[in-house]
Amino acid sequence: MAIKQLSSIEPGLEATACLLCGGDLATPVLHGPDYFMHVAGQYALVRCGRCGLVYQNPRPALGQIGRYYPQHYGSYGSAQQGLKARRGLMAAVIRRGQTARSRLLDARVPPVAGRARRLLDIGCASGLFLETMQRLPGWQVEGVELDQATAQATSARLGVPVFAGPFEQAAFQCGSFDAITLWDVLEHLHEPLSSLRSIRRLLRPGGVLFVRVPDSASYVARLCGRFWSGYDLPRHMVAFTPHTLAQMLGAAGFSQVLARYPSGSYLAALHSLRFAMDAGLPPPVAASIHRTLLHPLARAAVWLPQQLADLALGGSNIEVMVA
Repeated sequence: MAIKQLSSIEPGLEATACLLCGGDLATPVLHGPDYFMHVAGQYALVRCGRCGLVYQNPRPALGQIGRYYPQHYGSYGSAQQGLKARRGLMAAVIRRGQTARSRLLDARVPPVAGRARRLLDIGCASGLFLETMQRLPGWQVEGVELDQATAQATSARLGVPVFAGPFEQAAFQCGSFDAITLWDVLEHLHEPLSSLRSIRRLLRPGGVLFVRVPDSASYVARLCGRFWSGYDLPRHMVAFTPHTLAQMLGAAGFSQVLARYPSGSYLAALHSLRFAMDAGLPPPVAASIHRTLLHPLARAAVWLPQQLADLALGGSNIEVMVA
């Protein structure tokens, strides 16, 4: 399907060439509604015939993207209270993950005499990672967040600068950060390759980028099909695989992989199951099953098998640190 042959595009959407190689020939992968936020419309993924990147086409225009992120969007929760608002097993899982990533980043970026190390978290949402990094000595942190209210609340709570708006519209000085993080953000960007090149310019010599994206080649994605939560149409512009992520990072000038590991399969599978149940079961029944599977005992029962499956087959997310 050539982009120039797209005959019917809904208002607010735009056609786009491949976001990696610029190719204009692609084949359909899947289409469907917004399973997560239930914004009206039908959305489609295609695969580039030249480089293999799977991307959304047509997609929401950058100027219209805010309407696809309503205030109840999950990542905006707890902007007023942060980690203190999290309770129970889920809070423990979040804190464990944030702590592990912060320590890994702290170890990879050694202290610099005479100044603090600077971190920019792009798509910081409610600032949970910024909050975790603040607790480590020798770091100065700031963020970028699309939603203005969330950016303001996070900035006020943590006392750090948070740019409100798309990263593409932010202006930072080149060579000013020691580390930049993108947690579940790169797939949201309209120009991910251009953004990665900009990010590389923002890094000081020896600086690192730490990125996490959903892995559309994972066993969870294959099992869940069109209901896989990692597609998250229409908010995700790209459905990366390890291969296409490596291609894009390399094209942006990141040549050294410092760390790589899988993560996140249980929640991805659970959300995907909820989307599938919503499509075929009465809402109260789907909600009841979902709550049961969120219970700590249910999570504990599948924790070890899920960890082993992630190690053997690759988790629902790819986490990679590059320089």
